[in-house]
Amino acid sequence: MIESPVRIVRRLPGTVQVLLLGTFINRLGTFILPFLALVLRREFGLTPRQVAAILSAYGAGTLLSILAGGILSDRLGRRRTLLVSLLGSGVLATTMAAAPSLPIFVAMLMGLGFLADLYRPAASALIGDLLPSAQRAVGFGALRMAVNLGFAGGLALGGVVADWSWRALFLGDGLTTLLFGLLVFLSIPEPPRERPASDQAPPSPVASPWRDVVFLQAVAVAFSFSLVFFSFVTVLPLTVTLAAGYPARTYGALMAVNGLLIAFLEVSVAQALGGCRRLRVAALGMLLAGLGFGIGGLILHWSWFLLSLLIWTAGEILVSPQQQAFIADWAPPNARGRYLSLFQASWSLAFAVNPLLSVPLHARLGDAAFWLLMVPISLPGALLLLRLDRVADQPHLLRGAKVA
Repeated sequence: MIESPVRIVRRLPGTVQVLLLGTFINRLGTFILPFLALVLRREFGLTPRQVAAILSAYGAGTLLSILAGGILSDRLGRRRTLLVSLLGSGVLATTMAAAPSLPIFVAMLMGLGFLADLYRPAASALIGDLLPSAQRAVGFGALRMAVNLGFAGGLALGGVVADWSWRALFLGDGLTTLLFGLLVFLSIPEPPRERPASDQAPPSPVASPWRDVVFLQAVAVAFSFSLVFFSFVTVLPLTVTLAAGYPARTYGALMAVNGLLIAFLEVSVAQALGGCRRLRVAALGMLLAGLGFGIGGLILHWSWFLLSLLIWTAGEILVSPQQQAFIADWAPPNARGRYLSLFQASWSLAFAVNPLLSVPLHARLGDAAFWLLMVPISLPGALLLLRLDRVADQPHLLRGAKVA
């Protein structure tokens, strides 16, 4: 039976609920990233190659940010890392609203790319710290629910704001980020560190995520999924607005549907699938995501874009919380921040690589052929998830699993 996500979230610890509220507020003001390609093309008159280079540089900054965030989260603490990220990026984003020239804007954008994502490993590590193994998929789903519920409202509003003033995009994003930082300062304490039970440790634990072969395979899967997924930021807005001729608010409305579906279904689906093999669920989701994106360019009409979105959103719902729950269980507790940060860094690496490949390739191939490529790109990752289900997702190997 599918249970209400509100009832599920109410059963989570209070600190987790505060984290979810702050995340929702922050994402309600997510105006910059989804509309960055349009701002660079339309407001600054840059070429597709220049846009691709700037987006890739931004992605490289977020990659370094996430890796640094994992180290800071384990050494400095979850709370302090959250504060550095949120307060620093909030101030920088609001300042960018008054950037007087393109060089200054781009320089500040690179700094924002580093600061903005320092918080992500700390937030994910908090979920792993505060919830037992059986609830972690639900916890990560709830975090994504907060992200996407805010994302839905933010994108719908951002589409209108983008047609009015690009500077207002940055001001709104910065102010909501600062509000999240204030909430962390007032209401989220540093959690106690968890020690693994002696009977849960494997015979030869791997101290570093960089030498953990199983973990690196999971990272490779996350990279391949994200390489497909981030086309919704780099190419889909161009398909909807330039190829199909719709205004920016149409793209915003479509993305709002994605956010609403995640918000209302992901936690309940994760709860309902609690007894299923999580990496098998993730493999199915990866196939659905590839199929959904793959059909996206066959018909340039909003109704077809919506059908495509419904399919790849179903895949997203199945993939993300299950993968993260596995990583939180696999990682040693005292290195959970580093494991989750490297796992999340694969998403930023994919974001950096995606525009270098996708924007020129889309310009060369056209919409139908480009989007069809997403199907074969998704297949190897699904097969690797099935392999990890057999060889790694076993109770005696899960060093970070905590009995409820």
